Amino acid sequence: MKTYLYYRDLFKPIDINVDTLLELAEKRPLELFELVRDVVEGELGRIYDVRVYGKYFDPKDFDIVIEFLVRCSLGEISLKIVHSKNPARALKKYYAYEKRVRR
Repeated sequence: MKTYLYYRDLFKPIDINVDTLLELAEKRPLELFELVRDVVEGELGRIYDVRVYGKYFDPKDFDIVIEFLVRCSLGEISLKIVHSKNPARALKKYYAYEKRVRR
């Protein structure tokens, strides 16, 4: 299983230890973002603000999606950290979940 940054419709593999991912994803997701901040700033420019928009965990397939709204020099961008064997499938499940929850 791999972990990816997803933004601008692209999956970019990142190296985050799965134990660290699990520890931070549930209770301290902003600390998880800090692990990838340098990579994100290299792509998107200066970051002014970050907030957690949503989280999705599927224990059966071990899919994890954490969505952040990042305010940066390009504007506001949705960025996700996705951990899955099949990241496209994990995103699809996340979007379906978000649609049900945010009605």
